[in-house]
Amino acid sequence: MSGDEGSRAAGFAGLVHCGSPWACPCCARRIGAQRAQEIREVVSAVDADGGGCGLVTLTLRHHRGHRLTDSWSALRHAWARVTSGRAYQREVEQFGITGWIAAVEVTHSDRNGHHPHLHVVLCFDTPVSDDLLGELGSRWFARYQRALARRGFDALEFDGGLDTRTVTADSSGALAVYLAKLSLEVTGSTRKTGRRHSSRTMWEVLADGVATGLADDLEAWFEYERASHGRKQVTFSRGLRQRYRLAEEETDEDIAAADLGSDDLIALPAETWRAVRDVAEELLTVAEAEGLEGAVRWLSARRLAWSWARPAPPT
Repeated sequence: MSGDEGSRAAGFAGLVHCGSPWACPCCARRIGAQRAQEIREVVSAVDADGGGCGLVTLTLRHHRGHRLTDSWSALRHAWARVTSGRAYQREVEQFGITGWIAAVEVTHSDRNGHHPHLHVVLCFDTPVSDDLLGELGSRWFARYQRALARRGFDALEFDGGLDTRTVTADSSGALAVYLAKLSLEVTGSTRKTGRRHSSRTMWEVLADGVATGLADDLEAWFEYERASHGRKQVTFSRGLRQRYRLAEEETDEDIAAADLGSDDLIALPAETWRAVRDVAEELLTVAEAEGLEGAVRWLSARRLAWSWARPAPPT
């Protein structure tokens, strides 16, 4: 465990990590937290250099009959068409675009099935206004819509297909909300109930499926596992990290397997790990919220064996 109250990060050592930012709660927590921090660093660096940032969200129309692998591939294809070609190069010069960070999110509803959408943090070399961002967004949406049509999909600009807004690196606003979801939604902190006919995160779908055994939820999760395999969650445009002085990008697998940079505090024997592994996220959430004492209380309340991995901390 590392960090202080409000910024603690807890994890398990001595385990093999799969490196999936999509379907593994333990790996997704680590990967999402680091990617969110990298995005914050870019936005702060843009601001320090006198530039500005915007957040563009692109969605597509879909229904339960669409396979997630098809709608997801159409989304990525359309984004690639937006950011390639002469039109994009002219926009880079005209609007002062220095780069972008694109992150995919997938939600689900009983009515419309899986819903992949794209959140894009846009970076500019000067401060950006809502009007400028809206103009650029409309240009992009036209290319995006044409590219979707080639894959058999559609989007409506003024019916949820496009959202643009300026953002800053502070702790409020649209960017902060998305980064919180990226780094925290797997912990259960956004867990809600009674939303079967509205949008749910895939972690909520999984939790509902495990809790109820409902075939529709389990099938939705399994389809998501298959469709997400091997896909990147967050993509930085070429040269952006270097321009804003970020370290060389680590793979998702490297992030998931990395040491948290702190000492091991609690040792769990094999029998305890077997009891904990299916609810590991609950223990990590308690440890991050309540510290070492909270983790010890959680284990002791369940009569699970544990020991100090090093001399006990002072009381």
